[in-house]
Amino acid sequence: MKRLLSYVLVVFGISPIFAQNPEVKSAGELRKIMHDADLSAKIRLDTLHRENLFAIGVVDSLRGEISIVNGKALISSIKETFVRTDTTFKHEAAMLVYAYVKNWKTITIEQDLNNSEELELLIKRLASENGIDVTKPFPFMAKTWVKNLSFHVINWQSGMIHTADTHKQFAHELWHSAEVVMLAGFYSENHQGIFTPHSSKMHVHTITSDPLTSGHLETIETFGKISVYFPDNNNTSKITTVEAMKLEEY
Repeated sequence: MKRLLSYVLVVFGISPIFAQNPEVKSAGELRKIMHDADLSAKIRLDTLHRENLFAIGVVDSLRGEISIVNGKALISSIKETFVRTDTTFKHEAAMLVYAYVKNWKTITIEQDLNNSEELELLIKRLASENGIDVTKPFPFMAKTWVKNLSFHVINWQSGMIHTADTHKQFAHELWHSAEVVMLAGFYSENHQGIFTPHSSKMHVHTITSDPLTSGHLETIETFGKISVYFPDNNNTSKITTVEAMKLEEY
């Protein structure tokens, strides 16, 4: 039936109907950070309207990671080799991608993932099947049980020369296994080097509950069910940070 529907749409030139994607905005560019060593602040978090705000990015001077879900901020940084999480908006970002999402719809499936490339393919497929226009950027969330997962919190040291090769020398890497985590990200087929890495169509942060922190996703292996959240203008159920962080109930 899906093939027949696709055939009809192509033959008769009928375009599929998509719900309107929320407007995605960004400040700063990853390629300028990586290749031009532009680590300067591009936007102050406290200038953004907080209600329904969904955002990820990196703190100016590359001194931490920014994750904001439903207007609730998690700003992770490294202090004396430990990860610290601040929940205030008293920070500036060298790069930030953001949107305003009031309602989310949830799709839960059973599927194991072996890497982030498989996650990217899954996000595109589920988004396309559920009314999201994948030719335009959109935010998403996911909740899943991980076998192994790694993410980093950048902690650049002033006075060093920043290059693409030296960048990861100051990325404080964390590993988690056998637990449930949240993923917060943006997908785009047209913003590589701007707010997605040059080698990927998505930029994803991990949110963990114990300890409560977040950072840039590096590697991921999952098993069992995965729940993916997409923007939904027609749904009255609102997924909040508190609900999303009830990881122990998943």
